[in-house]
Amino acid sequence: MNLRFLGLEVRRAVRNGRYLILAVALPAVMFLLFVNLCGGAGQTFPNGLPVVTSLMMNMALFGVMSGPLSTGARIAVERGSGWQRQLRLTPLTGAGYVVTKGVLGMLVALPAIVLVSAVGVGEGVRLGVGQWAAVLLALWPAAVPFVLVGVVIGLVATPDGMQALTAGASMLLGLLGGIWIPSDVAPDWLRSVMEVLPTYWAKQLAQAPLVPDAPVAHALLVLGAWVLVLGLVAARRFRAGRV
Repeated sequence: MNLRFLGLEVRRAVRNGRYLILAVALPAVMFLLFVNLCGGAGQTFPNGLPVVTSLMMNMALFGVMSGPLSTGARIAVERGSGWQRQLRLTPLTGAGYVVTKGVLGMLVALPAIVLVSAVGVGEGVRLGVGQWAAVLLALWPAAVPFVLVGVVIGLVATPDGMQALTAGASMLLGLLGGIWIPSDVAPDWLRSVMEVLPTYWAKQLAQAPLVPDAPVAHALLVLGAWVLVLGLVAARRFRAGRV
């Protein structure tokens, strides 16, 4: 991984107003909206998790998903604009390019987690120091599958089709993965769909410090399977000369 190239990519992301609004601010705004619409003061889900804490996790996970997904998918735009052809003239390798995009996706997920958590404190989320650390350390690595989803989209999509594919993936992963409809109140058929997607298991992992008997091993297994499959798809597209 080329640290100079990573620094350039981070600066490009920070200067991108759309990133700052959609990936960082929007999850916090949506959290405030849901808290004020749904209330939830003093209410808990069947698993014992307070409603306001669950909503905070959902919106933090939304930020974990949306930022890395869009970052990876921008590979399609860079392929179409000729930016990658310029990079091939530098010492940067193709593998280094993809790894740097992955690290960038992890970095752009972090501000949303921090901001939503800070808003959560203001809205009455009360956790111990150890619980906060455990929740945040579970949420951040959960960005890896979504980084890879974005990278795969970027490797297979055209620049014109990238936004549609990204929006579709974000909608499916959010709506069917338990972000917009909490799994605790979802019908059985929808819960069955949720249990296939990484968003559901990312939240299960984040809830583990707060919920007794959380399926941590199952969550790690499913998320690991997603990372493995997506990584193999990305590697295959990479070897086919798409980067």
